[in-house]
Amino acid sequence: MVLTAELKKDDTHGWYQFRAFEKQNIIAAFSTRRLHLNFSPDKPDSVVIEERKHFCQSVGVAFDSLVGLEQVHGANITRVARADRGRGGRSQDEAIRGTDAALTDSLDVVLSVRTADCAPLFFLDPGRGAIGMAHIGWRGAKAGLASKMVQAFRREFLTKPEDLIVAVGPAIRHCCYEVGAELKRVFKSFVTRRRGRYYFDLVSWILDRLRREGIRHEQVYDSGFCTVCLNDQFPSRRREGSIVSPMLSVLGRGCHAS
Repeated sequence: MVLTAELKKDDTHGWYQFRAFEKQNIIAAFSTRRLHLNFSPDKPDSVVIEERKHFCQSVGVAFDSLVGLEQVHGANITRVARADRGRGGRSQDEAIRGTDAALTDSLDVVLSVRTADCAPLFFLDPGRGAIGMAHIGWRGAKAGLASKMVQAFRREFLTKPEDLIVAVGPAIRHCCYEVGAELKRVFKSFVTRRRGRYYFDLVSWILDRLRREGIRHEQVYDSGFCTVCLNDQFPSRRREGSIVSPMLSVLGRGCHAS
């Protein structure tokens, strides 16, 4: 059975942190809806930048090292290096293009993804100091992004599946993820019918793909949060529509780690 994540919560600053990563001197944190950290036409970039700086300082990672992704609902994975620090941190236009996932073994990089129902995944190989993040919705799930992340760690860093620690942040869960009947043919038993409607268990699908790659359940820490059920805490595109401001998840070495 997947481990229920032990989380550190900061109500004052509006974020949660996975303690399993903190024990490895790595910060794996996600914001709540109190914070508006996404670039949008309705808010000056300078305001978003200041709020991102404050968030990063609060959780303990370096804002200048933040790397953002374009996020196109695909399955591309990009390996980033120290030279990529700052891409997407101060402007979405500078984010790494055409990708929904990134990994690195640079201690100077802080990875990030934006979500508002899709699942943010955190990966860590403690022994090799390698980290990865993925943004996975139903399209990314169909394209096999969860499996490809494990394969990418194996290819890039010679990581063994049993060496990885994985965490799942807030996402829309099977209780609320209503989909069309056509997805039943794609995801089979992970789409169930209730009262004449179809619901997709995105997180269970992701966990199943990880298991098939050799990730044991006890290596995975799930926040258990549903963005729709807990819409008072987390943004949900399904509940709020296109105007929603996504939450930001970050993963990287803490500023004060030795």
